[in-house]
Amino acid sequence: MKLDHVALIVSNLETSLSFYVEFLGLKIKREFALTETESRALFNISAPARAIQLIMEEGMIELFDFEGGTSHANRLSSPPANGLFHFALHVNQPIDEFVGRARQKGIPVFSLARGEHYVYFIQDPDGVLIETMQ
Repeated sequence: MKLDHVALIVSNLETSLSFYVEFLGLKIKREFALTETESRALFNISAPARAIQLIMEEGMIELFDFEGGTSHANRLSSPPANGLFHFALHVNQPIDEFVGRARQKGIPVFSLARGEHYVYFIQDPDGVLIETMQ
């Protein structure tokens, strides 16, 4: 078994594209739309959506931007308390360089000491934690 993709709801598609495409270097595979009926059936959100699939060396990240946002007002039910905690990406450069570049761009970076090395997390524009690995 292997992971095919991770889908994220974003608050601003252009801001998220800037992060995932310009900073992380992912490539746009395709863009598609969901009608309100499709969004309701699939995600229990009462709004049309614009979505973009981004490809990596392996797997994809899908970004969903729902018209009007995803506030409680347009959700048909509350989201579960449990859900995505973080996901991890292997980066194609030394981790110190990657983390330094993130800090220069003002991207939040968090670190955790693990013995003689550190585990680094960056945060996307909507606060999703991304563990970075070399």
